[in-house]
Parts: sequence; C-alpha cells; structure tokens
Amino acid sequence: MRKPKVAATRPTGNLHPGTSNEVLFLVRGKQSFIQWPSEREIEEVSKRLARIVQVGICSEANGDYFKSGDLAYQIQEIIRTTAALLKQSQRAKG
Repeated sequence: MRKPKVAATRPTGNLHPGTSNEVLFLVRGKQSFIQWPSEREIEEVSKRLARIVQVGICSEANGDYFKSGDLAYQIQEIIRTTAALLKQSQRAKG
C-alpha cells in the first residue's frame, strides 16, 4: 500500500505576507495530527530575531532604554526557552 502524499497548506499568519509563494508549514497525511514547522519557517524566525536584536541595539544607542531593555529581556527568554526545549528533547532520546 502506498503512503499518502504530503499535503501542503499555507498558514494564515505568514512570516512575510506577499513576499513568497513557498509553503511554510507541511501538513502530514491523515495518520499524523502533528503540524511541524518547515526549515524555511525556522530560518525566517531566526532572521527576524536577529533583526529585532539590531533594532534593540539601535534603540539603546538612541537612548530608548525601555524599548531596548524590553527587547533584550524577551530575546533572552526565547534563548532560555530554546535551551530548555533542547535539553528536554535530548532527555527524551535517552
């Protein structure tokens, strides 16, 4: 029996609306209920986080310490959460 083909759908909240026709999410066949992000989506998020850091550094240089401090804190939270997720996934491997 052949495996069903992967159906691709476009998410409603695109990372860059109107800039690409590429699919950011892949929806698996009926056997899987999990919707995993594509490598492209992960790369785009990484680029956007790097851009946010640049904006925060510029804000700090311009004296906007509230905005830059808030951005720095949130980026650090994302990094801590990502590290915890990585640690959790490595424990699951055994």
